[in-house]
Amino acid sequence: MVLKRVIVFVLVFVITGCSAVSYQPAGFRGGYSERQLDEQIYRVNYFGNGSVKLEQTIDFIMLRSAVIAQEQGEQYFNTYDYRTKVDKVDLGTPGVYAYKPTVYVTVSLLPDNEAKPISQCERFSTLFEIAGMSKKAIKHVHKTLGCIDAIKAKYSLTEQQVLGKSE
Repeated sequence: MVLKRVIVFVLVFVITGCSAVSYQPAGFRGGYSERQLDEQIYRVNYFGNGSVKLEQTIDFIMLRSAVIAQEQGEQYFNTYDYRTKVDKVDLGTPGVYAYKPTVYVTVSLLPDNEAKPISQCERFSTLFEIAGMSKKAIKHVHKTLGCIDAIKAKYSLTEQQVLGKSE
């Protein structure tokens, strides 16, 4: 009987430990990917799993966009061509589903002299969804370090998790 409880406990621990998504490169549990379209333009994607909400997916795509801008030495970046999609996935039990959000955005790196009014990254999820429904292109400028710091703080991420560097 004790062995059975231990096995159940271990299974629950393993299943719940593997279901959460964090800020990470795309893999089995979701994550980000990007493709460089031009010298200063990237297409960034973030794939969530059933344990992450759309807001977190949008925050993480904004974080990845800011990290790309920082890696390229830019203090500002521009986002546009917003797309969100949430798939309803049947988990095999009648009436039990998971919702897996996917977000896409195009990012262009901006020289300092082209920076216009700034949109705050940590509160960008609602605006992102509205922009995704718009028929016309809406561009938003973001401050690279402000975006990284705000989202890092919102999710208690470490420098190691965000930039892959030791603190």
